[in-house]
Formats: sequence, structure tokens, C-alpha cells
Amino acid sequence: MGFALEWYMKGMLFISFLDLVESQYDQDTLDAILVEVAPENGGIYTSAGDYDHTELVALVMALSKHSGASLTNLTKSFGMYHFAEFIAAYPQLFKGLDSSFALLEKVDSFIHQEVKTLYPGARPPKFECTKVSDNVLELLYQSPRCLGDVAEGLIQGCAAYYGDKITVKRERLGDKSGAMERFTITK
Repeated sequence: MGFALEWYMKGMLFISFLDLVESQYDQDTLDAILVEVAPENGGIYTSAGDYDHTELVALVMALSKHSGASLTNLTKSFGMYHFAEFIAAYPQLFKGLDSSFALLEKVDSFIHQEVKTLYPGARPPKFECTKVSDNVLELLYQSPRCLGDVAEGLIQGCAAYYGDKITVKRERLGDKSGAMERFTITK
């Protein structure tokens, strides 16, 4: 059961994506992508429910088709949007963190542990963080869901929230599937 759950995502991500579509596009676009993807649940997600990550990918692909926006831009935009939604919903998790580097260094050891408490069964990606210098942070992303673009959007959303100007260099590692990537973040 443990490995199979790696491929599932909590409904909070699906809800956030549908909110993004409705707010940045319109209800007709949302309806069109739900009709095209035809999820078994009719597009009704609960925040703590478990859903196959490929369904979210299908929704993003359908939005790309309907909007003309690239998949990469949509998934990065979704990451940025989701960061803003998450921080608005759980501001207590970010108390005492005064920069994007401070938060990113705590993602695995604190934020993801809290997510697992809030959403039992959650399987967030693994982030190993190494502070190379005061201005450079290296983040190793590992997830069988291969959603590095969303991770990059979350990093960009984090930097925007704290007003940090950053550059992100990204490198796929291992078998090049996207299951493991290194992000080098420079201020």
C-alpha cells in the first residue's frame, strides 16, 4: 500500500488547481476541461481525499489545449498559485520564517511533517536542502509523480511572497524521467 500511495495526491491540490482555472480563466473553461477529462468523481474533490496524480496531469493538459498556454507555463503557474493558497490557508506554518531560503530549508523537516499531520496519508515529495552559501541554496526534489515544474512554481511563489529576487537553475538527475531533480537557487 505504501508505494501505491506514492502515486496519489491529496485533493487539496486538485481543489487549488480548479480554483486557479475558475479565477484565471472562467467557469466555461473549467466545465470544458472537466468534460474532456471526465474524472470518475465528476470533478468533485475533498481536500483530504486521495486521487491519482495522472488525473491532475490530464486536467493540466486539457487546460493547455483549451487555453493555448504551454504545459510548462501552466504547471509553474499552478505551483505559484498553490503556494499563495497554501500560505493563506495555513499561515501558522510560516511564522518565524523571514525569507524564501529560511522556508525552503524547512520544507521537508517541518512543513511536510505538518502537512502529513493535517492530511494523514499525504505523501509530499521529498526535498533535501543544502545551503551552499548565504546566496545559494541547493534543493534536491524527489517524487515518482515527476512534477518538477510544479515544484519550480512553488519555489518561485515562495520567493515572490518574501520579495526575494532569485534565479533557479534546474537539472534532471538519475534516469532523466523527472523523478529526481536538483534546483540551484541563487539570490
